[in-house]
Amino acid sequence: MKHADLKYLSFPLPENVMKEKWSGNFDRAREIIKQIIEKEDTLPALKARLEMELNSLDYIEDRYSVSEEEALKILRARIPDMTAEELEKLRTEDKADWMYINGKVMYIDCFSDTLYKVYPSIWNRLPEGDRSDYSAIQHIAETVSDGQKMTAHIHICQEFRIKDDAVRPGETVFVRLPLPVERGSVTNLNVISMSASCKSMPRQSSMQPVAYFEAEAKHGQCFFVEYELDNTIVYKDLTEAKYSGGAGAKLPEEAAAYLAEEPPHILFTPYLKSLCAAVTGDEKDPLRKARKIYDYITTGTDYRFVRDYCSIDNLTEYCAVNRRGDCGLQALLFITLCRIAGIPARWQSGLDAKPGDIGEHDWAMFYTDKAGWRYADLSYGGSSYIRGALKRWDFFFGNVDPYRIPINEGFQKEFDIPGKYPRIDPYDNQCGEAEYADHGLKNRDVEYEYKEIEIRLSE
Repeated sequence: MKHADLKYLSFPLPENVMKEKWSGNFDRAREIIKQIIEKEDTLPALKARLEMELNSLDYIEDRYSVSEEEALKILRARIPDMTAEELEKLRTEDKADWMYINGKVMYIDCFSDTLYKVYPSIWNRLPEGDRSDYSAIQHIAETVSDGQKMTAHIHICQEFRIKDDAVRPGETVFVRLPLPVERGSVTNLNVISMSASCKSMPRQSSMQPVAYFEAEAKHGQCFFVEYELDNTIVYKDLTEAKYSGGAGAKLPEEAAAYLAEEPPHILFTPYLKSLCAAVTGDEKDPLRKARKIYDYITTGTDYRFVRDYCSIDNLTEYCAVNRRGDCGLQALLFITLCRIAGIPARWQSGLDAKPGDIGEHDWAMFYTDKAGWRYADLSYGGSSYIRGALKRWDFFFGNVDPYRIPINEGFQKEFDIPGKYPRIDPYDNQCGEAEYADHGLKNRDVEYEYKEIEIRLSE
């Protein structure tokens, strides 16, 4: 499969494949797909679509791996009085993500993380010291003033390993680790150390920058990059009227490039166009339109850890129709609705790097002529809203906290040195990718870790 073939995900699947897939008969679905691929008169584009579906089925089976009995045991480890009836209610209300796999109800491996993060009826039953702590960014949101500059100094090491059962000793393995470059809000980048097998460093213009490694595979092997940087954010209070107005001004060429569709996930479908019209109404001001879109997503979309992106055909429409999604899906929905409304919008992602907590994160940027390029963090905005932290909710429209490492500047972009096989994540890269000469590795084959060395606000 070529990276360019991803656009064919917008093609429909044959109905007999769909019936077997959603009935949980994955083996039968695979048989039908292989039969269609082998037919001489099958269109090359449909063959590419079906080959991606085979990959998708593998990922779905890998992720929906928790039985009903195991799911209840997982919840009771932190909430001892959780009952089987409550779990079933969470499933039927579509709060606990599940799927039929070979005739059985199976929960996604991260179902409990969503419940603890999103729903007050669940998180309030956790022990007091077992809840998410937003104190660092809450303090910023409540004390920052318009025009104030905030800088975080971040020093981390990212490690990437191939699991023992996927190691092929003596064979060459090709590894790509995400590595920020000095641009935008990132300054004073210093790569301190890295694996000796690094063959190439990223270009400053790379949309998805990586350090590229080639090495002889061996057990116990660790690929790593240690670096430090400063990430600086200048706060703009977009609730102030001074940033509104300017509708109809000619857009700069760079901004206008972010008004187009990018199949298969940024598409102006009839449903999304209708949704955009309903959300923005008669509003003409670009900033106020963007705020309406932000409010709609953050107040009406449940945060949800989702299955691998490569197993969802249209991420944006999935988020819009089901009213749920993780940080990336919510960002894509915001980007797509903004573009439909005539507001340039683009992707940004990397690492959320607060003291004591480092993880992958995605957010959006949008452009208006008076405010320029500004941020929208939909998932942080939504979590603020459901917790009643309205100053924090306002903050994440137009701004982000400095505790993050921006890495990727585009969605669904190829690496400077492309791989030969389907990536673990074909759309983004925050964790790393690996492949041998004859196949690519999957999520189940690798493990990675972000180690905090120092994270602090600079004076």
